[in-house]
Amino acid sequence: MVNLITRIMNAYPVGFFRVLSEYIDAGFAEAWTLANRHAEEPERLNMLGQFRHSRCEAGFRRAAQEAGLTVTAPHTQPLGGRYSIVCGSDVYIVRSNIQKHCGPPRASGFRKNWASINASLFETQGDLFKCVPPSPDQQLCTMLVTTANTCRGDQSVPAFVGIGIPSSTLSVWKTLISLPDLLARYHDADTATRKTGEMAVTLKDVAVPRLKMKPNQE
Repeated sequence: MVNLITRIMNAYPVGFFRVLSEYIDAGFAEAWTLANRHAEEPERLNMLGQFRHSRCEAGFRRAAQEAGLTVTAPHTQPLGGRYSIVCGSDVYIVRSNIQKHCGPPRASGFRKNWASINASLFETQGDLFKCVPPSPDQQLCTMLVTTANTCRGDQSVPAFVGIGIPSSTLSVWKTLISLPDLLARYHDADTATRKTGEMAVTLKDVAVPRLKMKPNQE
């Protein structure tokens, strides 16, 4: 799975994920404020979910646009709504629905369609001791995973924000990494690159030999 995370890192600049984390946090805070301002019980919880969806979708698109990535909002099939998708090289990101857990997302039609491109990435291997990495020219579907706190937790901040790579059936996550851990991977990779590029420092012998003069003998 490390190779798949590396593909994500190669396809997306670190600034995108850094800003995306900030916008998701802001989206949760804004949704909480709007729900409390414009909705009453018992409708408030339902409205909170809708506000979270809209504000996180907007933040997702905005982060991608600021990073110079390709972002679109196509219609679902059959028609019934729209969703945002971001493309970096051949790696796509769509949003999973906001849940109370980090399990697989709701298997809506558009998510199943996008997840299907991962089918060839996870074929059963006959040799368990041989790692067969995916071909770099294959498309990869990933998902922005965001979870909310339980009713007893702080509703104005997300419980988890990360990137998941789903199986083609959306039954499991093949890998799931939080944005803080992903950003740490970028930092480690950058540090390793800088260390590799540093020139070895050699100290040259700059001493100048001098003859010791003997005192004159009378």
